[in-house]
Amino acid sequence: MEKPKHIVQPTDLPVRKSHSQVVVVTGGTLVFVAGMTSRSEKDAAPVHPGDMRAQLRQVCENIGRALRSVGGDYSDVVKTTTFTVDVDEYHRCRDERYKYFKEDLPTSALIGVKRLAHPDLMVEIECMAVIPSERFNPAN
Repeated sequence: MEKPKHIVQPTDLPVRKSHSQVVVVTGGTLVFVAGMTSRSEKDAAPVHPGDMRAQLRQVCENIGRALRSVGGDYSDVVKTTTFTVDVDEYHRCRDERYKYFKEDLPTSALIGVKRLAHPDLMVEIECMAVIPSERFNPAN
């Protein structure tokens, strides 16, 4: 099974420990995951108000649920966009993300915003993944 995701490190760009500089996709099924927040998987109520680390953990768990629903996992993610109301606090907690995104890191953008959809939400992450055809399993 050949992976459709290939990491490229341009020789004239610095290596980043937080993300890959370039990801090339050569096959598979492109999946877009909507912005995930720290909402409960049971009733969609915001959880962990005021705790960026716990919210980031919940966001990553929710991303995992979305990916698994179509046969994917974190290693299939090629791009993330993170929105946060507190960039400094996010940087203090971003190591939480590496418990989920462990190797072949996706490309990434971090954007500071004034507010998210609910005042208790501190972080939101959307992502794109490419799932190998032999693993892709569309939900319902």
